[in-house]
Amino acid sequence: MSSLNNRLKNLTPEQRAVLEKRMKAKGMNTAVVSSTQESSALPPNMLAAMGGGQAAASKKQRPRLTDKGMEFSIFFFSGDGSTEDGDKYRMLIDSVKYADQHGFKAVWTPERHFEDFGGLYPNPSVLSAALAMITENIQIRAGSVALPLHHPIRFVEEWAVVDNLSGGRTAVSFASGWHPSDFLIAPTPTRDYYNQRKEVMIDNIKTIKKLWSGETVQMIGIDGQEQAVKVLPRPLQDELEIWVATNGSEDTYIKAAETGSHILTGLTNQTLDEFEEKIKLYRETLAQHGFDPEQGKITVMLHTCVGETNEEIKNKVRDPLKDYLKTFIKQQKNVMGNYDDFSEADQDAIVTYAFDKYFAESSLFGTVDKCSGLIEDLIDIGVNEVACLVDFGISTADVMSSMNYLGKLKDKYTL
Repeated sequence: MSSLNNRLKNLTPEQRAVLEKRMKAKGMNTAVVSSTQESSALPPNMLAAMGGGQAAASKKQRPRLTDKGMEFSIFFFSGDGSTEDGDKYRMLIDSVKYADQHGFKAVWTPERHFEDFGGLYPNPSVLSAALAMITENIQIRAGSVALPLHHPIRFVEEWAVVDNLSGGRTAVSFASGWHPSDFLIAPTPTRDYYNQRKEVMIDNIKTIKKLWSGETVQMIGIDGQEQAVKVLPRPLQDELEIWVATNGSEDTYIKAAETGSHILTGLTNQTLDEFEEKIKLYRETLAQHGFDPEQGKITVMLHTCVGETNEEIKNKVRDPLKDYLKTFIKQQKNVMGNYDDFSEADQDAIVTYAFDKYFAESSLFGTVDKCSGLIEDLIDIGVNEVACLVDFGISTADVMSSMNYLGKLKDKYTL
């Protein structure tokens, strides 16, 4: 019997009741709580809420696509904004410099607000401007700009500056945003605007494409009249490369394809077979809207720490990743309710299960050989790039050590 089922079996009646109550409130199947069968597992939506996944489950045999490689980028997301350390961005700077000189494709910096978790990254355009000045080769990307929080004109102005500073190396992923508190800074901080955020994102992407290419667009001024607007400075690139971030929604895959955008996603709440079907849907939709389906990129974010032995890496990442998952869950109150109602033992059981599954199936944790299995599976289903999330609580020294091994993994799949 699995360790998770042992933990569930040993829950007190009170603990079991709390867990069942939370799962029922969110429409989850509670059979896992009472079942002691070895095949039991946490419901996918609970696992997704804590960043776990089922990507390796239900894999079918596929021929290896030996003529296709994989691109590697590095991704930042969770830096602690509450720290008073005077060198807060050392990990970012050192790892980006390494990636720039060792053939990595890109660096991604996110947009996060009002939480310690990710609080080092309130504005990717500011950090990207700094990174532009210390790099020469790597593409500099936002991952992701919560687009409904920004006026499209202001976005284009800021990123046109970054494009010039970087010599034309900018790109961006857009997200619709999810946390209601973030919308305090939206152009229209209302409930209706929040509820329409996905439509706002798609509309703004279309406007941004026009402004970036130098077109004039009509905007409504304070007098209620339309005003023709062109944005300065002119960027170096004629076209901005765009991703759309999604947690797996087929609708988002379709909307991204309709605008000719790439996909940025993760391995949560889906099998590889399900993921493969979404990729096929995305490419079919690209073709239906006049875009080359082979030009659409699928980028997958993976927590990453590569090293000499699997056991060494497992010991190195266990506590930081479990803390990371607990912090992440506490921000998902709209998914799971008040996570604090669970006892420490309940929290530990859930997070330990997520960690074990994450380590085994849904991350680049371990040796180059172990990580190669997941990379090859992703190549087989049509993924073009992995965005390696390196800042989840391990030290700068451990990140830099991992970068050396990650470089070897990257080189293995460079065509």
